Order: sequence, then structure tokens, then C-alpha cells
Amino acid sequence: MDEFINSLEYQEIPLTVIDTQGSFSNIPFVYFYKNADNSAGFMSSYDLRNSFFKTLEQIPMLAGNLSPGPRGRISVVVDPENLNLPEYRESNSDIHFDDLEAEGFCWKSWPEGVNTAGPMTRADDKGNLKLANIHIIRLRENSGIMIYVSMVHYVVDGPAHSDFVERWCLNYQRIKSEKLASLDSLSPFLTDRNLLLQPSSIARSPIHKETETTFTGFSIIAEIMAWVSPNLRGYIISKVVEDQKAETHIFHFSRASLESLKKSVSEHLLDSTEPSINEIILSLATKTIAQSQNIVESRSSSMLKTLSGFFFKKSILPIAVIFEVREQLGLAEKLYAGNVLVPKIVCGDLKKLESVTTNESIAEMITEFEPLTRDLSPAYVASHIDMVIPRPSSFARPITQFLWHKSATSFVYDVMPNMYKADFGHGKPVWVSPIKPFRANAVLLLTPKDPTDGIDVFMSALPEVMEEVLQNEFWTSVAKLIY
Repeated sequence: MDEFINSLEYQEIPLTVIDTQGSFSNIPFVYFYKNADNSAGFMSSYDLRNSFFKTLEQIPMLAGNLSPGPRGRISVVVDPENLNLPEYRESNSDIHFDDLEAEGFCWKSWPEGVNTAGPMTRADDKGNLKLANIHIIRLRENSGIMIYVSMVHYVVDGPAHSDFVERWCLNYQRIKSEKLASLDSLSPFLTDRNLLLQPSSIARSPIHKETETTFTGFSIIAEIMAWVSPNLRGYIISKVVEDQKAETHIFHFSRASLESLKKSVSEHLLDSTEPSINEIILSLATKTIAQSQNIVESRSSSMLKTLSGFFFKKSILPIAVIFEVREQLGLAEKLYAGNVLVPKIVCGDLKKLESVTTNESIAEMITEFEPLTRDLSPAYVASHIDMVIPRPSSFARPITQFLWHKSATSFVYDVMPNMYKADFGHGKPVWVSPIKPFRANAVLLLTPKDPTDGIDVFMSALPEVMEEVLQNEFWTSVAKLIY
């Protein structure tokens, strides 16, 4: 760690709305590694720690402090005299790896206290808002370890999170093999947010109407949320999410079920364009959540129905579809540590969303979502960046809009990178999982353990809504519950 601290120089990284729009959450995943050979030196604490801080040398931003500025502006300040080092914790558990494996790694089988930061970006008891939290849990008889890696969405997105863990693995392997000189040859992570800016020579295209309205409209609540400190904003959002007591599950869509569904749905589309798997899951997931919410609402009193529709028209459901756009910005081959996400917001027609799920009604929703899913050119992305960069407080507008609406849904459109590539040299992880606590009405697509067999889907909802999801006939016919 001393070597890392001595390598630091002062730097300030101004974040953009592309970063701060994710300021409410962390990105927490847990990796499970098995000591298959019963090796005494299996993933030693010494080597894990040394390689972690060697990785930090290549991305010192994670040792910085969030520094708020006017109108919602935020910078990450790395000051060698005032560091905010990531939390790096180690512990032992009396649970054996085989016991976890026998339970299918379900959340209830985990040791207590795995996640040390929680799902939302919030300061710890000492008032420190860490940009990364690591927890190494060595399981009974050195049978395996769990590695919890949480990074704040302020500074990275899912692909950057995955890149960091893979770089940590590479550094670990090189330290173990005593290839120390090769560590310095590794390229550092890029953190300059100017890489997102597109020159005027690149064409622009019109912004999706509801997305533009969301980011350019005025909301006094959003302005207040943008102007308060990151610590206070994190506290407010965390309390709202805690009160939701959201229920979360992971489902698996096999390749066979997805291909069969694609074939059946395609027969009901008017154009000849084949729908993507992402479009199908987006349409099916949002319909399932809307139907489940409708069943719950039908049991509510008329007064509760009136209150739930006070801030939004009852005929619509706000849906944010979030796209990863490295390719459009020329960053696909670069080691960029930041957020490269563009949301599109639509007010879904509740009548269509709540209709009985059939292949035909899924096709109808795919057509409804086409303005979002099939117009994501470099010109569109450039226009979106042009829109939000001069409006630093605009990041809070979609956040507050979705907090006010208990059914508003967010859907991360692109599948998370294959986290099973994270091999420290003792074999790939046997399982990788997000943590259980999360905010309600979120859908995240994950690469399964066998990347050739479909997609895993992480879904959260209010408890009574999730109860209906688990009984939804169409959803459960194609989505297998993992846990």
C-alpha cells in the first residue's frame, strides 16, 4: 500500500451528467472461488492485497474524494494529503464452500455481513463515502473464498467494474509468477471525461421526445436533490429504497426458450426485422411487472389508487431503458473507467403493458419500444451528450421522477460483461452474483455461468408485486427461478 500512496500525484477529475445520473447506486458483485486442489496457499491474503493496491496504481481515481461544486457539479479529487482509500476488509467464515455450492449459492446461504456498502451510494458511519469497497471472506478449512467488490456508480459502470476486477486478476497472476517488471507495462485506466465529447464534425440527430423533456424540464425537487451534498443525497435515496423493502430474484432464460420465443414473436411483427433477445426480454419483463402491479393495485383502496396516480397519469408507466454506448463513442477498445451509459425514457401505455401476455402482445410492445431500441447511432449519442453536459443538475431529474412513482421501471438493456472471466490463476469463479438488497422495479441482464446458454435476469420489485411475478403464467413458463 505504501508503494501505491507514494506513486500518487494530485489530480482532479470533473464528472459529467453521464456519471452523476447513476449517483444513487453502487455496483456490487460477489465472486465465489473454490479451492479445488486443497492448496494451502490458495489465493493468499498477502498476494490478493498486494495485487489490489498495484491495480489501484493504474486507477488512482478510486482513492479520491467526491468534491461537490455549484449546480450539481461533482469532481473526484485525488489528493495525496487527503486520500479516501477504498475499504479493504478481510474476514473468516465457518461456512464451508461445499455448503454454499450445495445451496446453489442462494443469498440465504451466505455468511452475514458480506456486503459492506449496500446497494445505494451512501456514506459510512464516519461520514466517508468510499468509491470502492472490498471484502475478502475466507471460508472454513480454506475451502474457498468469496470476494465482494462494490464500486460507486458515480465513477464507473458495469463494464468498467468488470475491467477493474480482470486487471486485479492479471496483476495477481503476474505477482505470483514474479513477473513484476511486466506490471509497469500495463496501460493505466483512462479517466478523462473529455473522451465522451464528440467533435462538431460528427452529425447530430434529434433526441427522443420524452427523454429530452425529462432532462431539460424543470423540477424544484430535482434541483434541490442536485444541489445537496453527495452524502445527504445518498442518505435520502437510501432511506427511500430501504422503505421499499424490495424483493429480488435471479431468473434464467435458456437459449432454447429464447430462440423459441423469438420465432413465435417474429410471426406477429409487421416488418421483417428480427427482434433481438434484449427487445424480447425488455417487452416481457415490463409487461410482467406492469401486470403484477395492476393486480396489487386492484386490491388497494380507491384512496390509495388516487394517491398513487397523483404525480403521474394513471394511463402511463415511466420506463427508463439504459444503453451502454462505448462503441458509438469509439471507446470499445479502450480501458475507460467511467460511465458510458445513455438512458432513454418512455411513458409506456399501461393498457398495452397490462394486457394478457401472448406472443402477439409481446410483439406489440417490441414495436412500441422500437423508437428507443433501434435509434442509438453515434449521431444520437452525440446529441444526448450535447444536451446534458451544459445542464449539470439534470442528472437528478430522472432520479426524482422515478422515486415519486412506485411503479416506474428501469431496464439495463445491454448484458453485463462475462464476469466469469475473472480468474486469479486458481480457476474461474464457480459463481458470480449481485447482492440481494436493491431498489424496486429494476431489471439487469447478466451473462450466465455458461455464456452460450441464454441470459440470467436480475429483477427487483415491491414484495407484493414480486409475489405476483412469481405466479405470472407466461413469465414462469420461460424464466427459470435460480433464487
